[in-house]
Amino acid sequence: MLLSLKNRLILVRDPVTGETQQLALAIEPDGTLVVTDADNELPNFERRVLLTSFPTDEALCGAVSEALGSPREIIGALDGTIHLDDSVLAGLRKMPVDIFDDIYLAEVKERALILCVDMRNFSAFLCSHPESTVFGLIKDFTSNFLSCVNQFGWGCSYYKLMGDGALVIWDDTNAQTVGEALEVFDTFSDFTVEDLFRPYGTIGLAGALVCEKVFKYEISAEASQLKYRDYVGYGINLACRLQGLSRADELIVNKSLSETGLLPTEARCDEHIVSELRRLKGLRDPDANEAYFYRRR
Repeated sequence: MLLSLKNRLILVRDPVTGETQQLALAIEPDGTLVVTDADNELPNFERRVLLTSFPTDEALCGAVSEALGSPREIIGALDGTIHLDDSVLAGLRKMPVDIFDDIYLAEVKERALILCVDMRNFSAFLCSHPESTVFGLIKDFTSNFLSCVNQFGWGCSYYKLMGDGALVIWDDTNAQTVGEALEVFDTFSDFTVEDLFRPYGTIGLAGALVCEKVFKYEISAEASQLKYRDYVGYGINLACRLQGLSRADELIVNKSLSETGLLPTEARCDEHIVSELRRLKGLRDPDANEAYFYRRR
């Protein structure tokens, strides 16, 4: 993905004439792609195109072609150096590994917001497709998901990939953080339905979003300067267990989050769902008697 880096330099080619051209790309907060001439010290042009779909490489290539007025092929990125500006540092501090300071966190987050997403039917897909197809899908899934988090969940405190799923955490639950979490889930769910999972039929995206207490900590690796950051607590367990009850394109939430009124939900307490809830290990009584699902408007 090109989206994850700011002011990315790319090389494009005109498929008709074969001529190449260097461009600088940047994405503004409203989703506008800015395309600037990078062949000259003083740029000859700057064009803007509003992106109307999830910014995959294909969508960016189409937007560049639109900006320049004729088809272009992206040959590759030119800038291999990442500058550690404030935005990059902020992003790195959300990852599991830290290299910048000696702060060993021991914090309690009373109302953390935890989003857990997972692929449905990935195991069957894994057994029935060649390795190259599996690698291709999982790379596209993870890179596009992280790009989605970086664009729509910018206020999150932490994210971690977990195979065919991922965990994203905000340190507090409020209107802003819930809005970001829903934007991440809605946008990425639509993208998987319309594009990523379409060739494979049975695969889908499901998830859980919970408001709960968690504990945030860091440890130091014995033989290096690396610090490993993680979260533990009932909220993590709850999100990971509840997501297993969601079907493709569904987002289950816990009672505490439903009661905030920050998102539309519907309760389900039929015999089947209650039976499934009570099969889950480690759930407290308020979370084991009724299920709540996010109702998309």
